[in-house]
Amino acid sequence: MFAIIDIETTGLNAKNEKITEIAILLHDGGKVTESFHTLVNPEKRIPYHITQITGINDQMVSNAPKFYEIAKKVITLTEGRIIVGHNVRFDYNFLQNEFNEFDYSFKRKTLCTVKTSRKLIPGQPSYSLGKLTTNLGIQHKDKHRALGDANATAKLFDYLLSIDPKVGGEDAVKLPNALSKEQIKNIPHKTGVYYFLNSKKEIIYIGKSIDIHKRVLQHLNNYNTKKSVSIINEITNIKFEITGSELVALLLESDEIKKLNPIYNRAQRRSIYNYGLFSTIDNNGYNRYSIGKIEPMSKPINSFQSMQTAKDFLSNLAEEYELCQKLCGLDPNNGACFNYQLHKCKGACLGIESPYKYNKRHVLSLQKLKFQHKNFIIIEKGPEPGYKSVIQVMEGIYIGFGVIKENEIGNISKVKKAIQPMKNNKDTHNIINSYMKNKKSDIIIL
Repeated sequence: MFAIIDIETTGLNAKNEKITEIAILLHDGGKVTESFHTLVNPEKRIPYHITQITGINDQMVSNAPKFYEIAKKVITLTEGRIIVGHNVRFDYNFLQNEFNEFDYSFKRKTLCTVKTSRKLIPGQPSYSLGKLTTNLGIQHKDKHRALGDANATAKLFDYLLSIDPKVGGEDAVKLPNALSKEQIKNIPHKTGVYYFLNSKKEIIYIGKSIDIHKRVLQHLNNYNTKKSVSIINEITNIKFEITGSELVALLLESDEIKKLNPIYNRAQRRSIYNYGLFSTIDNNGYNRYSIGKIEPMSKPINSFQSMQTAKDFLSNLAEEYELCQKLCGLDPNNGACFNYQLHKCKGACLGIESPYKYNKRHVLSLQKLKFQHKNFIIIEKGPEPGYKSVIQVMEGIYIGFGVIKENEIGNISKVKKAIQPMKNNKDTHNIINSYMKNKKSDIIIL
Protein backbone atom coordinates (compact mmCIF):
# COMPACT_ATOMS: atom_id res chain seq x y z
CA MET A 1 0.00 0.00 0.00
CA PHE A 2 1.37 3.37 -1.06
CA ALA A 3 0.80 7.09 -0.51
CA ILE A 4 2.00 9.14 -3.48
CA ILE A 5 2.85 12.62 -2.24
CA ASP A 6 3.84 15.93 -3.78
CA ILE A 7 4.21 19.26 -2.02
CA GLU A 8 4.92 22.86 -2.99
CA THR A 9 6.91 25.06 -0.62
CA THR A 10 8.17 28.57 0.05
CA GLY A 11 11.74 27.45 -0.73
CA LEU A 12 14.16 24.54 -0.85
CA ASN A 13 15.45 24.37 2.73
CA ALA A 14 13.16 22.24 4.90
CA LYS A 15 14.61 23.75 8.08
CA ASN A 16 13.67 27.32 7.18
CA GLU A 17 10.85 27.06 4.64
CA LYS A 18 7.23 25.88 4.80
CA ILE A 19 4.67 23.89 2.83
CA THR A 20 2.19 25.85 0.69
CA GLU A 21 0.34 22.96 -0.99
CA ILE A 22 0.08 19.21 -0.56
CA ALA A 23 -1.46 16.36 -2.55
CA ILE A 24 -1.70 12.75 -1.35
CA LEU A 25 -2.90 9.93 -3.62
CA LEU A 26 -3.53 6.54 -2.03
CA HIS A 27 -2.42 3.66 -4.29
CA ASP A 28 -3.17 -0.02 -3.71
CA GLY A 29 -0.43 -1.28 -6.04
CA GLY A 30 -2.77 -1.34 -8.99
CA LYS A 31 -4.49 2.03 -9.07
CA VAL A 32 -5.19 5.25 -7.16
CA THR A 33 -8.03 4.64 -4.70
CA GLU A 34 -8.33 7.96 -2.88
CA SER A 35 -6.97 11.49 -3.11
CA PHE A 36 -6.48 14.48 -0.83
CA HIS A 37 -5.36 17.95 -1.90
CA THR A 38 -5.23 21.36 -0.27
CA LEU A 39 -3.36 24.65 -0.23
CA VAL A 40 -1.59 25.31 3.09
CA ASN A 41 -1.06 28.64 4.84
CA PRO A 42 2.72 28.72 5.43
CA GLU A 43 2.41 31.59 7.94
CA LYS A 44 5.16 33.44 6.08
CA ARG A 45 5.55 35.30 2.79
CA ILE A 46 5.96 33.35 -0.44
CA PRO A 47 9.01 34.67 -2.33
CA TYR A 48 8.35 36.29 -5.69
CA HIS A 49 10.44 33.75 -7.66
CA ILE A 50 8.55 30.84 -6.05
CA THR A 51 5.23 32.38 -7.10
CA GLN A 52 6.61 32.65 -10.64
CA ILE A 53 7.29 28.90 -10.65
CA THR A 54 4.19 27.54 -8.89
CA GLY A 55 1.63 30.29 -9.43
CA ILE A 56 0.86 30.16 -5.69
CA ASN A 57 0.82 33.61 -4.05
CA ASP A 58 0.14 35.03 -0.59
CA GLN A 59 -3.49 35.84 -1.36
CA MET A 60 -4.23 32.25 -2.43
CA VAL A 61 -3.02 30.75 0.86
CA SER A 62 -4.26 33.48 3.24
CA ASN A 63 -7.45 31.58 4.11
CA ALA A 64 -6.04 28.07 3.62
CA PRO A 65 -5.62 25.76 6.64
CA LYS A 66 -2.33 25.88 8.51
CA PHE A 67 -0.33 22.64 8.54
CA TYR A 68 -1.29 21.69 12.09
CA GLU A 69 -4.94 21.79 11.00
CA ILE A 70 -4.37 19.08 8.37
CA ALA A 71 -1.68 17.16 10.29
CA LYS A 72 -4.10 14.48 11.58
CA LYS A 73 -5.38 13.91 8.02
CA VAL A 74 -1.81 13.45 6.74
CA ILE A 75 -1.04 11.00 9.54
CA THR A 76 -4.20 8.97 8.89
CA LEU A 77 -3.73 8.80 5.13
CA THR A 78 -0.08 7.73 5.30
CA GLU A 79 -0.31 5.35 8.28
CA GLY A 80 1.12 1.94 7.36
CA ARG A 81 1.91 3.06 3.80
CA ILE A 82 5.11 3.61 1.83
CA ILE A 83 5.44 7.25 0.79
CA VAL A 84 6.18 7.52 -2.92
CA GLY A 85 7.56 10.71 -4.45
CA HIS A 86 9.74 12.00 -7.25
CA ASN A 87 12.86 12.92 -5.28
CA VAL A 88 10.89 11.78 -2.25
CA ARG A 89 13.50 12.91 0.27
CA PHE A 90 12.56 16.54 -0.45
CA ASP A 91 8.86 16.00 0.37
CA TYR A 92 9.60 13.70 3.30
CA ASN A 93 12.05 16.15 4.94
CA PHE A 94 9.48 18.95 4.75
CA LEU A 95 6.79 16.75 6.29
CA GLN A 96 9.08 15.67 9.10
CA ASN A 97 10.05 19.25 9.89
CA GLU A 98 6.43 20.41 9.89
CA PHE A 99 5.58 17.66 12.39
CA ASN A 100 8.71 18.39 14.44
CA GLU A 101 7.32 21.86 15.18
CA PHE A 102 4.76 20.29 17.50
CA ASP A 103 7.02 17.44 18.70
CA TYR A 104 5.45 14.66 16.66
CA SER A 105 7.83 12.06 15.24
CA PHE A 106 6.63 11.39 11.68
CA LYS A 107 8.30 8.26 10.31
CA ARG A 108 7.33 6.36 7.18
CA LYS A 109 9.04 4.12 4.67
CA THR A 110 9.78 5.85 1.38
CA LEU A 111 10.24 5.03 -2.29
CA CYS A 112 11.85 7.44 -4.74
CA THR A 113 10.65 7.28 -8.34
CA VAL A 114 13.82 9.08 -9.48
CA LYS A 115 16.05 6.28 -8.21
CA THR A 116 13.65 3.56 -9.30
CA SER A 117 13.44 5.08 -12.77
CA ARG A 118 17.23 5.21 -13.06
CA LYS A 119 17.32 1.51 -12.20
CA LEU A 120 14.42 0.30 -14.34
CA ILE A 121 14.60 2.80 -17.23
CA PRO A 122 18.34 3.46 -17.74
CA GLY A 123 19.67 5.80 -20.39
CA GLN A 124 17.08 8.57 -20.14
CA PRO A 125 18.45 12.04 -21.03
CA SER A 126 16.85 13.47 -17.88
CA TYR A 127 15.10 12.09 -14.81
CA SER A 128 13.31 15.28 -13.83
CA LEU A 129 9.58 14.63 -13.56
CA GLY A 130 8.64 16.97 -16.41
CA LYS A 131 11.16 15.65 -18.93
CA LEU A 132 10.84 12.01 -17.93
CA THR A 133 7.06 11.98 -18.29
CA THR A 134 7.38 13.74 -21.67
CA ASN A 135 9.90 11.18 -22.93
CA LEU A 136 7.71 8.30 -21.73
CA GLY A 137 4.52 9.79 -23.19
CA ILE A 138 2.94 10.19 -19.76
CA GLN A 139 0.35 12.96 -19.44
CA HIS A 140 1.49 15.67 -17.04
CA LYS A 141 -0.90 18.56 -16.49
CA ASP A 142 -0.48 21.48 -14.06
CA LYS A 143 3.29 21.18 -13.64
CA HIS A 144 4.76 22.58 -10.42
CA ARG A 145 1.43 22.26 -8.63
CA ALA A 146 1.04 19.54 -6.01
CA LEU A 147 -1.93 17.70 -7.49
CA GLY A 148 -0.65 17.92 -11.07
CA ASP A 149 2.78 16.58 -10.10
CA ALA A 150 1.28 13.90 -7.82
CA ASN A 151 -0.94 12.63 -10.64
CA ALA A 152 2.06 12.50 -13.00
CA THR A 153 4.09 10.66 -10.34
CA ALA A 154 1.24 8.16 -9.91
CA LYS A 155 1.22 7.43 -13.65
CA LEU A 156 5.01 7.08 -13.64
CA PHE A 157 4.69 4.73 -10.67
CA ASP A 158 2.17 2.63 -12.61
CA TYR A 159 4.65 2.46 -15.46
CA LEU A 160 7.44 1.32 -13.11
CA LEU A 161 5.16 -1.32 -11.57
CA SER A 162 4.43 -2.67 -15.06
CA ILE A 163 8.18 -3.25 -15.49
CA ASP A 164 8.75 -4.70 -12.02
CA PRO A 165 5.64 -5.58 -9.95
CA LYS A 166 7.86 -6.07 -6.89
CA VAL A 167 8.81 -2.40 -6.73
CA GLY A 168 8.50 -1.16 -3.14
CA GLY A 169 10.41 -0.61 0.07
CA GLU A 170 12.32 2.26 1.55
CA ASP A 171 15.37 4.19 0.40
CA ALA A 172 18.52 2.26 1.18
CA VAL A 173 21.91 3.85 1.13
CA LYS A 174 24.40 1.83 -0.85
CA LEU A 175 27.82 2.81 0.47
CA PRO A 176 30.77 3.29 -1.89
CA ASN A 177 33.08 0.26 -1.77
CA ALA A 178 35.79 2.28 -0.01
CA LEU A 179 33.51 3.18 2.92
CA SER A 180 32.37 0.89 5.70
CA LYS A 181 29.22 0.97 7.80
CA GLU A 182 31.45 1.50 10.83
CA GLN A 183 32.86 4.71 9.31
CA ILE A 184 29.37 6.06 8.76
CA LYS A 185 28.26 4.98 12.22
CA ASN A 186 31.09 7.02 13.76
CA ILE A 187 29.92 10.26 12.12
CA PRO A 188 27.99 12.10 14.86
CA HIS A 189 24.55 13.69 14.69
CA LYS A 190 26.09 17.06 15.57
CA THR A 191 26.69 20.47 13.99
CA GLY A 192 29.96 20.99 12.18
CA VAL A 193 31.96 20.75 8.96
CA TYR A 194 32.64 17.56 7.01
CA TYR A 195 35.33 16.72 4.45
CA PHE A 196 35.21 14.12 1.65
CA LEU A 197 38.61 12.70 0.67
CA ASN A 198 39.68 10.64 -2.36
CA SER A 199 42.19 7.78 -2.67
CA LYS A 200 45.06 10.30 -2.82
CA LYS A 201 43.92 11.75 0.53
CA GLU A 202 42.93 14.96 -1.26
CA ILE A 203 39.91 16.86 0.03
CA ILE A 204 37.42 16.89 -2.86
CA TYR A 205 34.39 18.41 -1.11
CA ILE A 206 33.65 20.40 2.04
CA GLY A 207 30.21 20.95 3.53
CA LYS A 208 28.53 22.01 6.77
CA SER A 209 25.40 20.77 8.49
CA ILE A 210 23.54 20.98 11.79
CA ASP A 211 23.45 17.15 11.56
CA ILE A 212 26.62 15.90 9.86
CA HIS A 213 25.56 12.23 9.96
CA LYS A 214 22.24 12.89 8.26
CA ARG A 215 23.78 15.21 5.66
CA VAL A 216 26.51 12.72 4.71
CA LEU A 217 23.88 10.01 4.18
CA GLN A 218 21.97 12.39 1.92
CA HIS A 219 25.12 12.84 -0.17
CA LEU A 220 25.64 9.09 -0.43
CA ASN A 221 22.01 8.60 -1.42
CA ASN A 222 21.97 11.31 -4.10
CA TYR A 223 22.30 10.06 -7.68
CA ASN A 224 20.36 12.95 -9.23
CA THR A 225 23.27 14.82 -10.84
CA LYS A 226 26.58 13.98 -12.51
CA LYS A 227 28.40 15.95 -9.83
CA SER A 228 26.82 14.01 -6.95
CA VAL A 229 27.54 10.66 -8.65
CA SER A 230 31.17 11.69 -9.26
CA ILE A 231 31.59 12.63 -5.61
CA ILE A 232 30.16 9.29 -4.45
CA ASN A 233 32.47 7.37 -6.80
CA GLU A 234 35.58 9.19 -5.53
CA ILE A 235 34.99 9.18 -1.77
CA THR A 236 37.37 6.91 0.16
CA ASN A 237 37.29 8.64 3.54
CA ILE A 238 35.24 11.17 5.49
CA LYS A 239 36.58 13.52 8.15
CA PHE A 240 34.69 16.07 10.22
CA GLU A 241 35.07 18.83 12.79
CA ILE A 242 32.39 19.44 15.40
CA THR A 243 31.65 23.13 15.99
CA GLY A 244 28.44 23.00 18.02
CA SER A 245 27.58 26.41 16.57
CA GLU A 246 25.90 26.63 13.17
CA LEU A 247 27.41 30.11 12.69
CA VAL A 248 30.94 28.82 13.31
CA ALA A 249 30.25 25.94 10.91
CA LEU A 250 29.19 28.43 8.21
CA LEU A 251 32.27 30.58 8.76
CA LEU A 252 34.66 27.60 8.91
CA GLU A 253 33.16 26.06 5.77
CA SER A 254 33.56 29.34 3.86
CA ASP A 255 37.17 29.78 5.00
CA GLU A 256 38.17 26.16 4.33
CA ILE A 257 36.70 26.16 0.82
CA LYS A 258 38.64 29.30 -0.11
CA LYS A 259 41.83 27.97 1.48
CA LEU A 260 41.78 24.33 0.29
CA ASN A 261 40.05 24.74 -3.11
CA PRO A 262 38.20 21.38 -3.23
CA ILE A 263 37.44 20.37 -6.81
CA TYR A 264 33.70 19.94 -6.16
CA ASN A 265 33.31 23.28 -4.38
CA ARG A 266 34.30 25.30 -7.45
CA ALA A 267 31.32 27.66 -7.25
CA GLN A 268 32.19 28.52 -3.64
CA ARG A 269 35.97 29.02 -4.00
CA ARG A 270 35.59 32.74 -4.43
CA SER A 271 33.04 35.22 -3.25
CA ILE A 272 29.95 34.74 -5.36
CA TYR A 273 28.04 37.72 -4.01
CA ASN A 274 27.98 39.52 -7.36
CA TYR A 275 24.84 41.63 -6.94
CA GLY A 276 24.61 44.61 -4.61
CA LEU A 277 21.92 46.71 -2.97
CA PHE A 278 22.50 50.44 -3.34
CA SER A 279 20.83 53.56 -1.89
CA THR A 280 20.60 56.92 -3.67
CA ILE A 281 18.55 60.15 -3.49
CA ASP A 282 16.48 61.12 -6.54
CA ASN A 283 15.81 64.63 -7.87
CA ASN A 284 12.64 64.90 -5.78
CA GLY A 285 14.49 64.15 -2.53
CA TYR A 286 13.28 60.57 -2.05
CA ASN A 287 15.71 57.90 -0.90
CA ARG A 288 15.73 55.05 -3.42
CA TYR A 289 17.00 51.48 -3.41
CA SER A 290 18.38 49.79 -6.50
CA ILE A 291 19.97 46.43 -7.32
CA GLY A 292 22.92 46.08 -9.66
CA LYS A 293 26.14 44.26 -10.45
CA ILE A 294 28.96 44.95 -7.98
CA GLU A 295 31.77 46.80 -9.73
CA PRO A 296 35.38 47.04 -8.40
CA MET A 297 34.92 50.54 -6.91
CA SER A 298 31.23 50.30 -5.94
CA LYS A 299 30.15 50.21 -2.32
CA PRO A 300 26.94 48.20 -1.91
CA ILE A 301 24.97 48.27 1.33
CA ASN A 302 24.49 44.53 1.10
CA SER A 303 25.44 41.86 -1.43
CA PHE A 304 23.75 38.76 -2.82
CA GLN A 305 24.51 35.66 -4.84
CA SER A 306 21.87 36.34 -7.49
CA MET A 307 19.58 39.06 -8.78
CA GLN A 308 16.56 37.01 -7.71
CA THR A 309 17.82 36.63 -4.14
CA ALA A 310 18.36 40.38 -4.00
CA LYS A 311 14.84 41.10 -5.31
CA ASP A 312 13.27 38.72 -2.79
CA PHE A 313 15.22 40.36 0.05
CA LEU A 314 14.27 43.87 -1.08
CA SER A 315 10.64 42.87 -1.54
CA ASN A 316 10.50 41.66 2.08
CA LEU A 317 12.27 44.82 3.27
CA ALA A 318 9.81 47.01 1.36
CA GLU A 319 6.85 45.24 2.93
CA GLU A 320 8.30 45.40 6.45
CA TYR A 321 8.94 49.16 6.29
CA GLU A 322 6.06 50.06 3.94
CA LEU A 323 8.44 51.28 1.27
CA CYS A 324 7.30 52.11 -2.25
CA GLN A 325 7.98 49.33 -4.77
CA LYS A 326 8.64 51.91 -7.45
CA LEU A 327 11.25 53.69 -5.31
CA CYS A 328 12.81 50.28 -4.65
CA GLY A 329 13.05 49.47 -8.36
CA LEU A 330 10.64 46.56 -7.99
CA ASP A 331 7.76 48.00 -10.02
CA PRO A 332 8.66 49.22 -13.56
CA ASN A 333 5.12 50.29 -14.50
CA ASN A 334 3.97 53.89 -14.82
CA GLY A 335 1.74 55.49 -12.22
CA ALA A 336 1.15 54.16 -8.71
CA CYS A 337 3.04 51.08 -7.57
CA PHE A 338 1.13 47.85 -6.96
CA ASN A 339 1.51 48.15 -3.17
CA TYR A 340 -0.26 51.53 -3.22
CA GLN A 341 -3.33 49.81 -4.61
CA LEU A 342 -3.10 47.32 -1.72
CA HIS A 343 -2.73 50.21 0.77
CA LYS A 344 0.78 49.03 1.68
CA CYS A 345 2.49 52.09 0.16
CA LYS A 346 1.69 55.59 1.43
CA GLY A 347 1.93 57.18 -2.03
CA ALA A 348 5.55 58.26 -2.40
CA CYS A 349 5.35 57.02 -6.00
CA LEU A 350 2.69 59.68 -6.66
CA GLY A 351 4.26 62.38 -4.51
CA ILE A 352 1.42 62.05 -1.98
CA GLU A 353 3.75 61.16 0.89
CA SER A 354 6.49 63.73 1.52
CA PRO A 355 10.17 62.82 1.11
CA TYR A 356 10.71 63.66 4.81
CA LYS A 357 8.17 61.10 6.06
CA TYR A 358 9.15 58.45 3.51
CA ASN A 359 12.88 58.83 4.13
CA LYS A 360 12.44 58.28 7.87
CA ARG A 361 11.32 54.70 7.16
CA HIS A 362 14.00 54.27 4.53
CA VAL A 363 16.67 55.20 7.09
CA LEU A 364 15.21 52.67 9.55
CA SER A 365 15.40 49.97 6.88
CA LEU A 366 19.05 50.90 6.23
CA GLN A 367 19.88 50.32 9.88
CA LYS A 368 18.61 46.77 9.59
CA LEU A 369 21.27 46.02 6.96
CA LYS A 370 24.18 46.92 9.20
CA PHE A 371 25.60 45.30 12.31
CA GLN A 372 23.72 46.68 15.28
CA HIS A 373 27.06 47.34 17.03
CA LYS A 374 30.58 47.98 15.71
CA ASN A 375 32.43 46.01 18.39
CA PHE A 376 30.90 42.85 19.80
CA ILE A 377 31.38 39.15 20.53
CA ILE A 378 28.75 36.57 19.61
CA ILE A 379 28.31 33.70 22.04
CA GLU A 380 27.12 30.41 20.58
CA LYS A 381 26.83 26.75 21.52
CA GLY A 382 30.21 25.07 21.96
CA PRO A 383 31.50 21.81 20.43
CA GLU A 384 30.95 19.97 23.72
CA PRO A 385 29.18 20.49 27.07
CA GLY A 386 30.81 23.09 29.31
CA TYR A 387 32.20 25.12 26.40
CA LYS A 388 31.00 28.04 24.29
CA SER A 389 31.89 29.18 20.79
CA VAL A 390 32.78 32.87 20.47
CA ILE A 391 32.92 35.01 17.31
CA GLN A 392 34.47 38.50 17.37
CA VAL A 393 33.68 41.59 15.28
CA MET A 394 35.74 44.78 15.71
CA GLU A 395 34.97 48.07 13.94
CA GLY A 396 32.43 46.17 11.86
CA ILE A 397 35.12 43.69 10.69
CA TYR A 398 35.03 39.94 11.37
CA ILE A 399 38.13 38.99 13.41
CA GLY A 400 37.70 35.24 13.94
CA PHE A 401 36.23 32.60 16.24
CA GLY A 402 37.29 30.34 19.07
CA VAL A 403 36.18 28.12 21.95
CA ILE A 404 36.24 28.95 25.65
CA LYS A 405 35.04 27.32 28.86
CA GLU A 406 31.52 28.36 29.74
CA ASN A 407 32.52 29.70 33.17
CA GLU A 408 35.11 32.02 31.57
CA ILE A 409 32.69 33.93 29.33
CA GLY A 410 32.69 36.88 31.73
CA ASN A 411 36.47 37.29 31.40
CA ILE A 412 36.78 39.45 28.25
CA SER A 413 40.58 39.11 28.23
CA LYS A 414 40.36 35.29 28.05
CA VAL A 415 37.58 35.47 25.47
CA LYS A 416 39.72 37.62 23.17
CA LYS A 417 42.73 35.31 23.62
CA ALA A 418 40.58 32.34 22.55
CA ILE A 419 39.80 33.96 19.17
CA GLN A 420 41.64 32.38 16.21
CA PRO A 421 42.27 35.05 13.53
CA MET A 422 40.34 34.43 10.30
CA LYS A 423 40.02 36.32 7.01
CA ASN A 424 37.30 38.95 6.67
CA ASN A 425 35.52 39.25 3.32
CA LYS A 426 32.08 39.87 1.79
CA ASP A 427 31.07 36.29 2.47
CA THR A 428 31.86 36.42 6.19
CA HIS A 429 30.03 39.75 6.57
CA ASN A 430 26.94 38.33 4.83
CA ILE A 431 27.10 35.08 6.81
CA ILE A 432 27.22 36.87 10.18
CA ASN A 433 24.68 39.55 9.26
CA SER A 434 22.18 37.07 7.85
CA TYR A 435 22.63 34.66 10.75
CA MET A 436 22.08 37.32 13.41
CA LYS A 437 18.90 38.50 11.71
CA ASN A 438 17.41 35.01 11.66
CA LYS A 439 18.78 33.45 14.85
CA LYS A 440 18.88 34.48 18.48
CA SER A 441 22.44 34.70 19.82
CA ASP A 442 23.84 36.21 23.01
CA ILE A 443 26.32 39.02 22.40
CA ILE A 444 28.85 40.96 24.46
CA ILE A 445 29.09 44.61 23.38
CA LEU A 446 32.66 45.87 23.64
